[in-house]
Amino acid sequence: MDGITMAGRDNHDLKLLGTWPSPFVIRVRLALSLKGLSYEYIEQDISNKSDLLLVSNPIHKKVPVLIHAGKPICESQIIVHYIDEAFPVAGAALLPSDPFDRAAARFWVAYIDDILATKFRAMGEAKEEKEKGEAAAEVFAAIEKLEEGMKACSKGKAFFGGDGAGCVDVALGGFLGWIKAAEVLAGVTFLDGARTPLLAAWADRFSALDAAKEAIPTVEKFCEFHLARQAAAAAGFPPEHSPNAFSSCAIAASLLGAVSGVSPYVIRAQMALAVKGLAHDYFPEDLTQKSQLPLDSNPVHKSVPVLIHNGKPVCDSLVIVEYIHDAFPGAGIPLLPSDPYDRAVARFWAAFIDAKVFPPCLVILEEGVKTDQEGKAAKVEETLAALQLMEGAFGHCSKGNKPFFGGDAVGYLDVGVTDIAGVTPPLLDAARTPELVASAARFRADKTVGSLVPGVDKVEKYVNTVLYPKWKAAGAAINPSAPKQL
Repeated sequence: MDGITMAGRDNHDLKLLGTWPSPFVIRVRLALSLKGLSYEYIEQDISNKSDLLLVSNPIHKKVPVLIHAGKPICESQIIVHYIDEAFPVAGAALLPSDPFDRAAARFWVAYIDDILATKFRAMGEAKEEKEKGEAAAEVFAAIEKLEEGMKACSKGKAFFGGDGAGCVDVALGGFLGWIKAAEVLAGVTFLDGARTPLLAAWADRFSALDAAKEAIPTVEKFCEFHLARQAAAAAGFPPEHSPNAFSSCAIAASLLGAVSGVSPYVIRAQMALAVKGLAHDYFPEDLTQKSQLPLDSNPVHKSVPVLIHNGKPVCDSLVIVEYIHDAFPGAGIPLLPSDPYDRAVARFWAAFIDAKVFPPCLVILEEGVKTDQEGKAAKVEETLAALQLMEGAFGHCSKGNKPFFGGDAVGYLDVGVTDIAGVTPPLLDAARTPELVASAARFRADKTVGSLVPGVDKVEKYVNTVLYPKWKAAGAAINPSAPKQL
């Protein structure tokens, strides 16, 4: 996690630990900017919390955390108050000087956190239309009440804090990007000039501040984060594995696949999207009667899978998997190792699978419709030798004691393998390759990718009804002793 130095008047040895979508982190960034203070911003991965975060906030283990001269301060409003008190001559005061006005400001900050934010969260989590409507009504009621707070605190001036933005402006400003994103996603104007004219005008004025432009991400960024998070939840990710950074284009993705549902190359692309928790449209193609879309999208090979992202096609399954990893760095779990050497090793073995494991398996099946059992036996031996090498690769890539090629979680090479046990039985057995057999079982049980592994019956049906007739038509009578499984 590299730090980014944010410009300010002086270097006060300030570090801020945060995650960019958090409204509580944004409010601290707003406060620092309004006070004109320079600081180092260190983005945190909430699914893999840094030692610095755990040491700095051992109670809640959450962001934001402001570290000033080596001393941590936690909780966003406590941090805002600290900034105002520790740097009294920097910028404008964030809290009113009058004790009653200060108490009123604290009241409305608590209202924003405890009431308004809670109502918005409930609306976002609502499933049924009736539930959504009721939740939206409660949001509007909470906003109308906050309009009264704006009138009382501003005393007819531009901001809650009067002539300049204060702590209430900072508190609400932290949520402003999310409120605007909710308007886009829900198709509803929450800060409506007719219903709440003071807040609507405030939102425009606050958004125009340099501090707001610097601290608040774009509405598009919030929308894409929300959609990626929804997709992650739908894929079964726990909250800590939901995306915690901007996924460059978390929407407008389509995958062209195969109607058979058994292509290992299509399945690996589906699995990569699932691991990253990315929503996408899926278009299964009948490869015997291809539509114009795969022909136009993949004019070189005219095959699937093809990932179409923002109108641009990406072809070849392993290329697609790497693209998904690169294009959506903050979504889900990384697919490729961070270490360059480990990454190179993973790519080597993925290429090995495509060159030395899948092709001979296909030949073994094809030999089943011919009478050349000698050719079949040679390919069986070739496959067994390749699987033996993959057994050794698992020990290396998994670091010897982890459940997957990717370590603790499904990664690039696991997706590349797809489900080797589903492709190679009875060649794969616990006596010969125990690690591969155990890994394949864990892979099928994984809640993110396991459901994408086709059942043996489905594979068998495809082989018997599609592949065998195709090969028979190409030249040979089906051998009754042909293998019954793929």
